[in-house]
This record gives sequence, C-alpha cells and structure tokens, in this order.
Amino acid sequence: MRIATIIGRSDGATALAVAREDSPFVAVPEALARVAAPDDADRLFRPEGNLWLTGRGRTTLADLLDAAVAAGVPAVDWSAWRLAPPVPQPGKIIAAGRNYMDHVREGQEIWAKRGKVVNLPEFPTAFTKYTSSLTAHEQPLLLPVGIDDVDYEIELAVVIGETAFDVPEETALSCVAGYTICNDAAARGIQRREMEAQIGISMAKNFPTFGPMGPWMVTADAIPDPQTLDIRLDVDGDTRQHANTADMIFSVARLVSYWSRLGLFPGDVIITGTPSGVALARPEPEKYYLRPGQTVTATIERIGSLVNPVARAGTPV
Repeated sequence: MRIATIIGRSDGATALAVAREDSPFVAVPEALARVAAPDDADRLFRPEGNLWLTGRGRTTLADLLDAAVAAGVPAVDWSAWRLAPPVPQPGKIIAAGRNYMDHVREGQEIWAKRGKVVNLPEFPTAFTKYTSSLTAHEQPLLLPVGIDDVDYEIELAVVIGETAFDVPEETALSCVAGYTICNDAAARGIQRREMEAQIGISMAKNFPTFGPMGPWMVTADAIPDPQTLDIRLDVDGDTRQHANTADMIFSVARLVSYWSRLGLFPGDVIITGTPSGVALARPEPEKYYLRPGQTVTATIERIGSLVNPVARAGTPV
C-alpha cells in the first residue's frame, strides 16, 4: 500500500491519501464522507499526528481504502491537491553517514588531498536533518543566494511506525512503518568547514528545501527486504548515482536497532546513506553541482521517483 500526505491547493489543509500498488489514490476525507469510520478517525488520520503510521493506523487505512473502492469513491483530484512530504512532522530525522563502501572510498580520496585520514566506519554514525529542511515531490529545491556548491545524495528513508527502545537487530524491521525516498542536499563548502571544525554537520544540510522527500511512503509489507532495492539519481536525464541497497555497510535493521538506543517513535525517520557519484567526488565538481533550471529525479525500486526542479532562492518558480 502507498500512503501520501496531500495539501489542498486552495486552503492549505493537509490530509492523507491511500492507494494500492498500481491504483489511483483515494483521499481519506472523501472516503470518510462515504463509508463508516472509527470513532477516533479525526485523531488517527491526522497527518501531523503520526498515529496513522502505527500498525493499527495502517490496518485501518487499508480497510478504509477497500471500503472506499467498493463504494465508488473517486480518485484524488490532483487539480485540487498536491503532494506534501509523506511524514510532514517527523519527531526526528537521523541521517546516516558513510554507509556505502564506494561512498566511503570517495570520501577517503577527498580528505586525503587535505592530509586527513578517513577510516572505515566501525559503527553507524549520523547527523541530524531538520524538519524545516523538508520539501515535497515536484516542489523546487532552492539554492541559497551566494551558494553555488549544492550537491545531491539519494537515500532510502525508513519511517518508524512503532515505539522502539533498544530493539535487537533480528526484530528491528517490525518497528518500520514503510519506506520513502530522500535527496539529502548539501552545501559542500559549509559542510567542509563544519567538518574541519569537528562540530558536526548542521547548516550545510539544513537550508530550506534541502530535504526533498517523497513522493509517498510504501508500507513495509510491500518491501519485506529493504536490502534488495535498485537506487538511481539523475540530473536532467544524466545518471549521477546508481547502486543497490545491498551495498550498505550497515543494513536497515542494524540502523534501526542501533538508533533505537535513543528511543524511536512513530514518525521518526532514518535516512540510510548515499552511494558514490556525488558531485563533490568528481574531478571537476563545479560542473556537477546543481544549477537553477535543472531537474533532479531520485528513483528507488518499488517506491517510485521523487522529482524536484532546481531554482535559486528568492526567484519565481
């Protein structure tokens, strides 16, 4: 099943929409107007509340979808709605770093030129992506004024559906509600300065719109093994990154288990690292950094494609 958060084009109201794998989306408000609903539907299906991500929430959404289709509820009218980030208010976004071996080797080469040694990771590491950086499918990725070294990074995003504290790796996937796509954009010059100061990555990854996410979430039952997915990022049709999630150093289960030591809750998101091919690692990176007018397409098998035009902040799109 696919679950999306949608926004009314006229009033900005948010709602959920649900669909089977190859079927049109049905808006939850329209379904609720036509079929029976649980007494706590307003609370359960509020996009920002994240209760819809729990096992009960997903099961109730599936039942509602079946009833809506049987009742002839029409598909979402996209002239009235647009997509929002699938989880509009994550509790936290944990962004795994150096989780593909080929990307680690890229980083080793880059930092070796500056006289620094990057060792292979012995345990998962991460930085924080802020909710304020999120943007949606078909919305612009905005380049800040005066910054011309914005890079792209396709990542599988894991959406938590159950409260998890110190869960073993063997059962960690049972805490996952589903999967979506993230493009973890970065201002590389700022990132280099932050890393050299050894204070962590913060500003470089969190300008507004530096976290495109979507287009929707695919529930975990539709992707029983997240380590088998083809992933690819194109800029204007030119393939920049292409790998498989089997190449991760730390699996999704390992990441969920590891970070559950902090406590994970419905709506938390873990983005799982990026493969090689980023602009920064290329011989002439300035030729590959994102430019206004380009279109970035991030595709993950069994999920879909996240598409974002690139524009300069402060200019009409």
